[in-house]
Amino acid sequence: MPAGTIIFYSDQVIPGNERLDRRFLEMNKDRPKLAYIPSASDNSRRYYREKCEYYKKYDIEDLLYFDLNKEYDPSLIEELLACDAIHLSGGDPFQFLGSMRKRNFGPVLKKYLADGGILLGISAGAIVLTPSINISHVFYKSRTDQHHAVGLVDFHFLPHWNQRQDRLDAVQKFSVDNQATVYACQDGDGMVIRGGKIELVGDVLRIENGMICQ
Repeated sequence: MPAGTIIFYSDQVIPGNERLDRRFLEMNKDRPKLAYIPSASDNSRRYYREKCEYYKKYDIEDLLYFDLNKEYDPSLIEELLACDAIHLSGGDPFQFLGSMRKRNFGPVLKKYLADGGILLGISAGAIVLTPSINISHVFYKSRTDQHHAVGLVDFHFLPHWNQRQDRLDAVQKFSVDNQATVYACQDGDGMVIRGGKIELVGDVLRIENGMICQ
């Protein structure tokens, strides 16, 4: 069983997310060093700077920018693996997974987790850590024929459920067709996976083989 921790966020914007932030802060030393992996190249550093500001409220000011796309620099992998937590940004899961595949980055994240690291997956950054990004096809047209993702967990994660509840039938059908468990998560809520145990933070809906489980 991996020694590390995965925290799945639906988003990281509203105040409710502080409950999830506290989970990884409780596991760490004071002022941990974080790595930031964008879902797509952030040439202007707009989104990176936003996250720098976000983490400053926790006195975290050391964020390593690690791009898997245009600015990929494999010489930074050792520094990445030395970080206390890795933030995988929200955005486009199709593009994010494409960059991960291009760099064969799944094994890097698996090693990091096995060595006790903390992964913070935000929306798309959470989806790419599941068995596949197929859950995205319920809402968006597929732009890839390569669907298998990193597979650090055995369930599917559906963020922004508060904006998508009218598609419950489609999500239930997905879980039946794929014989899968889906966790549908509202903004401000999330999940903590550690030591083989799942902690649901907030009102997270579990759908298994078409059935809503309490």
